[in-house]
Amino acid sequence: MKLNQPHRIVALVLSLLACAWLGAAQAAEHKDKGPKLNDHAALAGMHEAKALFLIDVNNPDKVMHVVKVIGITRKQLEAQGVKPHLLVVFVGPDVAFLTKDRRGIGYMDERPVATIQREIEGLAHTGVEFQACGVAMKGMDVSPRDLIPAVKPVGNGFISAIGYEAKGYSLVPVY
Repeated sequence: MKLNQPHRIVALVLSLLACAWLGAAQAAEHKDKGPKLNDHAALAGMHEAKALFLIDVNNPDKVMHVVKVIGITRKQLEAQGVKPHLLVVFVGPDVAFLTKDRRGIGYMDERPVATIQREIEGLAHTGVEFQACGVAMKGMDVSPRDLIPAVKPVGNGFISAIGYEAKGYSLVPVY
C-alpha cells in the first residue's frame, strides 16, 4: 500500500511521538532509580566488620525477613570490599523457630519457619555464625539436640553478646 503525502506526514509524526514517549519513559525509569547507593562514608578505611545481631522478635515472618536482610548485609559488605564477621544470637521465644522437628509451630507459621531454617543453613555455609540462648531454650523446652545443625547452643545469649561486644563486635539489636 502506497501512502500519500498527508498520510506519510501523519505516520512520521506518530513515529516521532512514539520514539519520544519511549525515550521519556526510559529516562524516567532511570531517574527513579537515582544514584547507585553505597556506604563508602561509613566504611571508609575499614577492611573488615564485626557485627552481632541480637534477635528477639517472636514473629516468624519478621525473623524470616531479618535473616534475609542479614544475608543481604553480608553480600553488600563484601561488594564494598569489607570482610564481614557476622554473628546472630537468638534470645527469647525465637529459639523455637530453630528446631529440627518444629514442634509447637502452628500451620500458618510453617512456611516462614522453613524459610528461616533454609536461610540460616545457607548463610552458615558463608561463615555467618548462629547461636541460640540456653536460657530461652530452657524456657521454651527446647533441647540443644533439637536445634538445626547450623545453630550452636550457648549458655546465655546476653552473656554471648557481652563477650562479643568486648571483642569488638558492634551490637545490632533486633526487637
